[in-house]
Amino acid sequence: MRLDAAGKACPIPVIMAKKELDNGTQGLEIIVDGQTQIDNLERLGNAYGRPISSAPEGDKFLVSFADGDGKVPESASSFSADSYAVFFNKASVGTGDPELGLNLAKMAIFTLSEGDNVPSYILFMNDGVKLTTGIEDQIIDNLNTLIEKGTKVLVCGTCLNFYGVKEDCKVGTVSNMFDILGAMQEVSKVITL
Repeated sequence: MRLDAAGKACPIPVIMAKKELDNGTQGLEIIVDGQTQIDNLERLGNAYGRPISSAPEGDKFLVSFADGDGKVPESASSFSADSYAVFFNKASVGTGDPELGLNLAKMAIFTLSEGDNVPSYILFMNDGVKLTTGIEDQIIDNLNTLIEKGTKVLVCGTCLNFYGVKEDCKVGTVSNMFDILGAMQEVSKVITL
């Protein structure tokens, strides 16, 4: 089966493919616009045990999923009942002075990286994605420390593109709304800073 997701923003290609994978569709192919969609579909395929391959098709790309056993993976979480995520939807903490807000964000990420109870996820959307671009080296260092401790860092690819900073993203996995909302649903609480 071939799906056409050209011109569709993430997470629409992922959702389209997931519906077919959930139905056990074999021979699944999907047309997408670029590398961000390919990366998102690769994570989906890996979660289903159905790795992908991709090839240019004109100015688009054809992503093909390996055939599988038709089983839908269980979404069993590897996180404990007290797991949590931290959500940055802006490049600061609080409202008011932007410089103070950025310093508070930097200190929040530092404090998290120094603790024993690290978040399962740190999620960046909207203006918050700018925190992953190296505007403060300490933020990148502390996020890498958190990753080493087991935290998954997801960064909204649509947001990076909107602000024109995708090439500047220095840490985390460029992701999509589907994965970010899935992470929020997987943990027991989400802290928005």
